Amino acid sequence: MQFLYHRQAGAPRIELSGEGFVHVVSARRTRAGESLALRNLRDCMLHGYIIESVGKKNALLHLESSIDLPIIPHKKSHLIWAITQSKTIEKALPSLNELGLTKLSLFWADFSQRGQKLSLERLEKILISSCEQCGRSNLCEIEILESTQAALECYPSAKVLDFGGKVIGGDLSESVKLDSGVLVGAEGGFSQRERALFAGREILRFATPQILRSQTAALALLAKAL
Repeated sequence: MQFLYHRQAGAPRIELSGEGFVHVVSARRTRAGESLALRNLRDCMLHGYIIESVGKKNALLHLESSIDLPIIPHKKSHLIWAITQSKTIEKALPSLNELGLTKLSLFWADFSQRGQKLSLERLEKILISSCEQCGRSNLCEIEILESTQAALECYPSAKVLDFGGKVIGGDLSESVKLDSGVLVGAEGGFSQRERALFAGREILRFATPQILRSQTAALALLAKAL
């Protein structure tokens, strides 16, 4: 763990409780007098705290130092990913965050698996945990859109990852910009109805004969951009 997230990090004194307390005191066996690094993930400040006292369910901390230490992605990137299984998205999310994804727009596509329940609160919790582990000082922005049409209307300059498009070369960072967004389909790709909506859009594809799973395509696209 590179730091501990706390919503009030930066305040002169804070109380540590809940999962943070359990992890720091029970799992890591941190004691009074020891120091902790905290971030609030709203800014790039890294705050150093000293543990004043430890109780049964909470610990009291006081602020010792604060420094501006941004650890953020160097390039903006935006994936517009069709919803697959919720567990698939949750499993891929830490890797996307580590790779420096700036924004993730999830949308209901024709081939999305219906009945999936996505909680933005749970997804944010996963992102926070990922930031604590990899050191990233800002959260990947995340949203859920109601349809493919809504995604296209929200992001009129977005490209599409699909069969029959322009082959992504070895240096994606120069040939394709991810800041305008790239649509990635669910398992099974896009329907013919959706492909008709892509008229006039730039279509991209990977130079591989294998069929990639939806999460593999999303991760490969972002990794290429790095």
